[in-house]
Amino acid sequence: MRRVFSRRPQLKSVLTIAALLLAVFGAMCLYSESYASVYNITNLLSQLIPLSILAIAQTLVILSGGIDLSLGSMISLTTVLAGKLMDTDSPLQIAFALLAIFGAMGLCGFLNGAGSNFLRVPPLITTLCMSTVLNGVALLIMPVAGGSVNKAFSRFVVQKWDILSMPVVILAIVYAMIHYVLYRTRTGTHIYAIGRSRAISKSMGVAVKSVSIRVYAMAALLAAVAGILLASRMRIGDPLTGANYAMDSITAAAIGGTALSGGVGLISGSVAGAFLVGMLANAMNMIGVDQFYQYVVKGSLLVVAMIIYSLSGISEVKRRGR
Repeated sequence: MRRVFSRRPQLKSVLTIAALLLAVFGAMCLYSESYASVYNITNLLSQLIPLSILAIAQTLVILSGGIDLSLGSMISLTTVLAGKLMDTDSPLQIAFALLAIFGAMGLCGFLNGAGSNFLRVPPLITTLCMSTVLNGVALLIMPVAGGSVNKAFSRFVVQKWDILSMPVVILAIVYAMIHYVLYRTRTGTHIYAIGRSRAISKSMGVAVKSVSIRVYAMAALLAAVAGILLASRMRIGDPLTGANYAMDSITAAAIGGTALSGGVGLISGSVAGAFLVGMLANAMNMIGVDQFYQYVVKGSLLVVAMIIYSLSGISEVKRRGR
């Protein structure tokens, strides 16, 4: 099966976001002389990594024609499980805790995929229900932020070497793995194909349901990675820490050129979108912008991204019709 997508329109989105990132960075450097310091840049990058990883996860699901509103709740539950299970000095117990976390999140992803494909419940409803359940479980296990993540493990996960840090390395590894899957394997071709048209993909022999379930499972595992990074940075569990991450990941993917209808998008664009959303939030916090207006800005970004995508789609159809 030949690839059914073109990267050119999405590459334009990536370049546009890169220009916006430079503009935001330049404006903040003018606002604060310490903003361009190595210490601040390293801390800023570490803060942006969890959202970037979750944006990659959300992009996988959207490319396949779905959407996952439960990824933020998975992050919350991951930090809670880490705070409960990793309060130990035993390497064996820490390894068991990691296996339990990834196993639990993988199961949640599988259930999302199974509900969307075998029960034929729309992905929006399936993942919204899963989000509600996971929020309840997280609050049941840990009603308020608490617990403790092993100090040595946390130090290893968040360690820094000047501007480079372990979270950046983890993002690079995640990006390389997903990039390989999407653009160098048959699974990646199938993900794009079922996002464009499930009926056509099925007629060409693609195991549509199997591919979709695997995508939801992969996204859930990436959410676990993001949650472990957050838990390591906070060194506690927090049942509410992932509250805004699902919508932020959708915003980042849309800004990066991923079509919410499926089948179109690049993970590089989603990472760039996550950096833009994170940097804007960081800048508004530094300036002292009220939280209400921050939500308005994020919502406006999503609306603008949808308008731009819609207009670009119309122009592409006109161009092909000539």
